[in-house]
Amino acid sequence: MKKFIVATLCFITIIICFTVECYAEDSYETFNEVMMVNGKLLRNFTDEEMQEYMKHVKKSTFWGVNVYTVNKNVETTYISSTLYNVENRGDTDVSYELDIVVETSNKTSWSVSGNLSGTAKGSIKSFKTDIAAKAGVDYSNTTTSSKKETQKLKLTVEKGSRAIVYLMGSARITNGVCACYICFVNVASCGFEYFTLVNQYPRMEKRKL
Repeated sequence: MKKFIVATLCFITIIICFTVECYAEDSYETFNEVMMVNGKLLRNFTDEEMQEYMKHVKKSTFWGVNVYTVNKNVETTYISSTLYNVENRGDTDVSYELDIVVETSNKTSWSVSGNLSGTAKGSIKSFKTDIAAKAGVDYSNTTTSSKKETQKLKLTVEKGSRAIVYLMGSARITNGVCACYICFVNVASCGFEYFTLVNQYPRMEKRKL
């Protein structure tokens, strides 16, 4: 009877893994620059470091996820993108009024490492909340889809100069490795990373041509 129950659970899980939408988010990974106070981004982990971290999560578990956190809620600053790059080679100053779209609420993005199969990605996604909780990422104070607001910015580009406007802000990063187990079977092992956007604002620089 026990074997029948276990087999049934495995079958149901496999069906769920194949039908759940695979993780596919983009956001901070396309930012121009991400600067952590300490530690490093998941994409900068070496193979040797990953192997060492994985030793902490490869523990046989009936059902659930084992998590090892490498960097927890590390303060981070970032430059997301350049919005305007304006040159004035004329003899008079030129003024503009720009519309800048910024994030106005916390937003948590996440990513995983490695070439995972569709089934493995589905397993990781189904355990995403558990991974966050064990890694110390508080979902209660974040949103998965942020609100955006358009701000007006008055810009004067003096003669013989260039003005560059870009978005920057602060964030918190938590990353590490995890291993998901279903009926004592390791269905997925990979690195994970949560990026929680705290604020965002435009910044302007001016340079002489």
